[in-house]
Amino acid sequence: MTRRLLPRSLLACAAALLALPLLAAPSTGNGAPLAQQLRFKMQSPQVRELQVRLRQAKYLAVLDVEDRFGMLTREAVRKLQGDSGLPATGVVDQATWAALAARSRAPTQAELNNTDIGPWFVAPAEPGFMRELQHRLKQAGLYQGALDGAFDDATRQAIAAWRTRIGLPASEVMDERAWTPLIRRTRLPRYAELFDAPPQSSLTQELHARCATGRVVCISKQQKKMSYVEDGRVRFTREARFAMPGWDSPEGEFRIWYMNHETVSKIFGERTPMPYAMFYQGNVAIHFSQDFADKGYGGGSHGCSQLRDYQVAKWLYEQVKVGDRVVVY
Repeated sequence: MTRRLLPRSLLACAAALLALPLLAAPSTGNGAPLAQQLRFKMQSPQVRELQVRLRQAKYLAVLDVEDRFGMLTREAVRKLQGDSGLPATGVVDQATWAALAARSRAPTQAELNNTDIGPWFVAPAEPGFMRELQHRLKQAGLYQGALDGAFDDATRQAIAAWRTRIGLPASEVMDERAWTPLIRRTRLPRYAELFDAPPQSSLTQELHARCATGRVVCISKQQKKMSYVEDGRVRFTREARFAMPGWDSPEGEFRIWYMNHETVSKIFGERTPMPYAMFYQGNVAIHFSQDFADKGYGGGSHGCSQLRDYQVAKWLYEQVKVGDRVVVY
């Protein structure tokens, strides 16, 4: 991987949905033939269904769908065709539609109209995230309770009020569609505004010799641990997770070259939140992972070094700076 500025397509979350739902044509179902081939630059309600199905099949990492057949849709179709042993024309014919139908389901009207309620951006079981959410809802004038991280009635009501304010169906779910405009219209709270003390640590890690000086994030793949060290003093140690089989987490000494607290990866055909991402080698980063929090070592990254404690990820993000070292061994 080359050291470069991340493309906006990787980092930018979709804008807030402020309009009322559009009327979409009904789904054609899994077995229905295409009325016409779908191709680049055309506009049709069936393109909207195509995009939903490509999203379900993890070929198109978009938040909202539309009637226009654009370049991202064409590239997703070509990838599907290649994986299905079909000519990669980018044109959706009946064979391509059948291959996609086998990998997807009929969209709901909510999916077609961009009003579906997706998964939480970060699960409500993460108290660090919930404190940050409560702080932002308080900034928006919708929450008056304590910043305690509890998913209580007051927090649920504030979430529903926020969704209603931006034109989404009332719900207690803070999905990406609702979270993105909230972070755009509020400021990022500091760690000290949410927590009284740095995260405590009871784990130990055998550090590499290169971790003895300066500010450095020291990551041991063998020990499955990550420590933040300042001039030989360990500030915290936590469990870490690395690449799944077939991928590899790079080893060596690196420098943090880019930081973004609201990263959403779209590289692998789906939208994957990477809160508090600290990039140290190309698109490889340290970040909080909800999948790690949920599944432990039953899953893995595409090369990133992951934390499963949102509070720790936020604290670390405030300690390090661009140019600080990361040692992976």
